[in-house]
Amino acid sequence: MTPEMPLLRLVAALLAAAFTSVAQLAQAQTPAAATARGPVPAADSLAVTAEELGARLRFISSDLFEGRLPGTRGEALTTAYLTAELAEFGVQPGADSGWLQPVDIVTHRANSASPNEARVSGRVTRTLEFGRDFRVASYTAADSVVAGGELVFVGYGIHAPPYRWDDFGAADLRGKVAVMLLGEPAIAGDSAAFNGRRASRYSWYNGKLAELERRGAVGVLLMQASGSLSRAPVTGARRLAAGADSATLRFTGSISDSVLASLLPRGRRLGDLVAAAGRRGFRAVPTGVRLDVRFRTEPVRVLSHNVIGVVPGTDPALRDQHVVLSAHWDAYGIGRPVEGDSIYNGALDDGSGVTLLLALARVFAANPQRRSITFLFTTAEEWGLLGARAFVCGGPVPAARMAANLNVDDGIELFGVKRNASPLGIEHSTLARSVERIAGSMGLAVTPDPYPEQGFFLRADNFPFALAGVPALYMALGTDAEGRPAGYIDAKVEEYLQRHYHRPSDEYDTVVVDLAGAVQFAEFVRDVTIDVANAAERPEWLAGSEFRRVAEGTGCGR
Repeated sequence: MTPEMPLLRLVAALLAAAFTSVAQLAQAQTPAAATARGPVPAADSLAVTAEELGARLRFISSDLFEGRLPGTRGEALTTAYLTAELAEFGVQPGADSGWLQPVDIVTHRANSASPNEARVSGRVTRTLEFGRDFRVASYTAADSVVAGGELVFVGYGIHAPPYRWDDFGAADLRGKVAVMLLGEPAIAGDSAAFNGRRASRYSWYNGKLAELERRGAVGVLLMQASGSLSRAPVTGARRLAAGADSATLRFTGSISDSVLASLLPRGRRLGDLVAAAGRRGFRAVPTGVRLDVRFRTEPVRVLSHNVIGVVPGTDPALRDQHVVLSAHWDAYGIGRPVEGDSIYNGALDDGSGVTLLLALARVFAANPQRRSITFLFTTAEEWGLLGARAFVCGGPVPAARMAANLNVDDGIELFGVKRNASPLGIEHSTLARSVERIAGSMGLAVTPDPYPEQGFFLRADNFPFALAGVPALYMALGTDAEGRPAGYIDAKVEEYLQRHYHRPSDEYDTVVVDLAGAVQFAEFVRDVTIDVANAAERPEWLAGSEFRRVAEGTGCGR
């Protein structure tokens, strides 16, 4: 079923018509910040109300959309609804041929006949037991993987020139199987290297895979504690089809620390190697042992879609530059029932972002700015930021024409009004100046990432933009709640992550506490957008940012 089916278009048009009255509920509100650099719109056309946000959020997160899983009827209903709403607002189609950008994805189902074999040979020869000693996953679009090479311990698997760090040295990884540690080094007494407590982009697992594939590795295994490996059936990575089709890295997986210790050269102790990997000067260590694996999966092609709309800019000199506002429409579909509910509605994650973007699409369709504003509703964020990557690397707007990305995927605005704003990524670019201006005009303090150890900037759709060299922010309010005791938001976030995140209970009536916070957040994002879209100079990376010079292989390579 495709989103272009006439019946679905009719359904979407009827649904959009039902929301016309909601859009008209917006009451006159003076914008929190105005700019003399751009058009001066009527105040009421800038307004965003709790009624509008609440009605759309309740609707988009209802069971009607069946959990919004890519490649399903839920996708067809969702994308048809979004395009109908955008058209109703007067937003223009932004994809190459309409509203939808095709996103071709490869996933894998388990093959019950898979042999799941692994054998080491050379200085040590033995057969490994699946689920105890190792596990594997396909990194290709093929249904069979037969591959192998010498095992090489590469520490954290990081090449990071800004931090003067290189785990590889002169190691030749062509045709080898790399064994690496998860994450990145924590260097005692050094709060600058790898961003201290806040995860750097070099900790990103997929970025490490791209680097190792570029260096010629045929497999990558994470070292994992003995007894912690899963015996679940073998599947494979969800990838954009173009990368999976051309993959030279054949498989990923895990190897137990006890097995790895037994394979090291005489005189080498695993504990010493792991400790050395956390210090400058570590270099990859060949084991002298070859690993060969053989397994099968059932690859599945999923054709999904980004929804893209654009409001062209008014300034002939700037309209070719785009401020991209993004939120992901996908959730987890219909799955394993929890307390009798099998629909994973995704209200906070990220129905709240979709709702906000729709409201701003209505606002900016009536109030175009100097630069063009693109509204990007991505697919497959939950599958690894695939829709955002497809847009950045092959969408209708070249990265060189993207002035900035403001991504909306936070959700804690649903917990009420805040006294501070904490967009993630402000330390990297001059977008911080727009944030500071608007926050100041709204009486908000600008505070750092409240959860740096979570690495949220690396886990959301802003990240592919940053990797491609586009200044980007993960838009967010802070955790200092108005009229609430200290720690209230932290407790709500913890409750959400533990009880509702990626579960059927992420529903409107469960997660919405106070829509006044959603209105505040919408006004904040709106006014930052106005500031960026009308500034004389486009945003730039700061001199010390790790994104200023994007490493080969992590942007739009494989």
